[in-house]
Amino acid sequence: MGPLGIATTVLIVIGFAVLTGNSPGENASGTSVVNYYNAHIGQAWSSIWVVGGALGFMTLYSVILRAKLREAGAGRLLSTTAFAGGIMFVSGVVASGIFHEALISAAHEHQASVASVLNFVDQNDQVAVLFGAIITTLATGAAILNRSSLPRWLGWVAVVIGVVMCLGDIGFFGFLAFGIWLPVAGFVIGRHEPDAAGASMPPRSAEPVTTG
Repeated sequence: MGPLGIATTVLIVIGFAVLTGNSPGENASGTSVVNYYNAHIGQAWSSIWVVGGALGFMTLYSVILRAKLREAGAGRLLSTTAFAGGIMFVSGVVASGIFHEALISAAHEHQASVASVLNFVDQNDQVAVLFGAIITTLATGAAILNRSSLPRWLGWVAVVIGVVMCLGDIGFFGFLAFGIWLPVAGFVIGRHEPDAAGASMPPRSAEPVTTG
């Protein structure tokens, strides 16, 4: 999980921060949006593919997270909710990518009015992404604190990050912390071994079949 968390965070930073560059703001004119994306067409398409790779890693991360939380005794409900949060995060970024792809295409076709509208949407479509990150951290934190054998400090950190992301303008700092939390939680949870008592318990054998 640790390497998956690192790959997810690094690729998202590259895709959204590095390759996006100094893209037009939400109030930019259609003409400036068209000019920008036509001048950075390769860079714009690269960002979509890089973020797509991050989503693949995040999906694997979420699947393993659910399994490890259950293994640590966190229970089915909270571990599944944490998994659902990861899938919400992935789905939110996919939806954002669809708008971004449409924006690139509109700019390429010199549809200034359409590009202006899509650019405004592209700058303000982070709600689903943020909601998925909040559900992931809060559910994971609650699962860890709910009689699991994982370190309780990791659960409290997850809960705090999830709460901060709900606090309006300062939620951005919580989202930055989420990017750091992903690999940290991945290494801690991924390396965790189940309790010896639970791990050493042999499976129930079938009842012997008797013949008459």
